[in-house]
Amino acid sequence: MFSEHFKVRFYETDGLAHVSNTVVAGWFECGREPIFKMFTPDLDLQNWPLILASYKIDFHLQIYYGKSVEVRTYVSRVGNSSFDTYQEIWQQDQKVASGTTTLVRFDFESNKSVPIDGTIKSQLEEHLYPQQEA
Repeated sequence: MFSEHFKVRFYETDGLAHVSNTVVAGWFECGREPIFKMFTPDLDLQNWPLILASYKIDFHLQIYYGKSVEVRTYVSRVGNSSFDTYQEIWQQDQKVASGTTTLVRFDFESNKSVPIDGTIKSQLEEHLYPQQEA
């Protein structure tokens, strides 16, 4: 598991006095940065090997300004050329949101998915969501 803490900023709140639902997707992306570094250690955008295929976010409770959040990032599935991350946002010891994102290793020159190499697969599997472990 990877863990990242964020201070909820005032501008992330909406007219209903809680964090806007659009902010969560950005927090999740920041939480995936350690996974991005497995594929591109220097995060060189000219040599980027991943595309986002899909994501789904579930909101469990409202998220509030003035209280920090923790983003927990796991790997929930590793396939041949794609993998899923499962992420949770926690605030004040409560899970307030969760989501799953599918990422694909991609060759932009050939415009096709390509297999994830064995070393990276092993690194991804070190971060499997606990319920996914054998």
